[in-house]
Amino acid sequence: MNREQFRQLAESWGGDIGRWPPDLRDAARRLAEHDEQAAAMLRAQVAFDRLLAIPPEVDAARAGRAGLSVLQRIAAAETKAETKATRAPWYQRLLWPESLVPAGSLACSALLGVWMASTLPYHPDAQALEAVSAVFDASAFTLWGAQ
Repeated sequence: MNREQFRQLAESWGGDIGRWPPDLRDAARRLAEHDEQAAAMLRAQVAFDRLLAIPPEVDAARAGRAGLSVLQRIAAAETKAETKATRAPWYQRLLWPESLVPAGSLACSALLGVWMASTLPYHPDAQALEAVSAVFDASAFTLWGAQ
């Protein structure tokens, strides 16, 4: 076993050689006894293991806020999944009344254009102009009459 392998094992398994894979323990103990750098790596890992073994101090209010935050995220994710699951596919939503408003207004505009083209010939007469004027100015008459 060389120092690089020893370092990798110490970082992976910690500073206690008793937790290392059984077939590597004897070689690791020999290297730690005879090599000062390997022994220093092992001591550093033991200190790091002790640091990780200290339980964090979390006050009850902070733990409660963290728990509530986690529950809210879970509820939001479930709500989003339910909404996605119950939402109709796009091709069914095309026939809903809200989706038909743009198509209906386009159709009405096209019909109005065709009607105007047929009512107002290339050489308009007074009667055709009065019919179109009556349609478009009907709201203007009611506004003028309201004053």
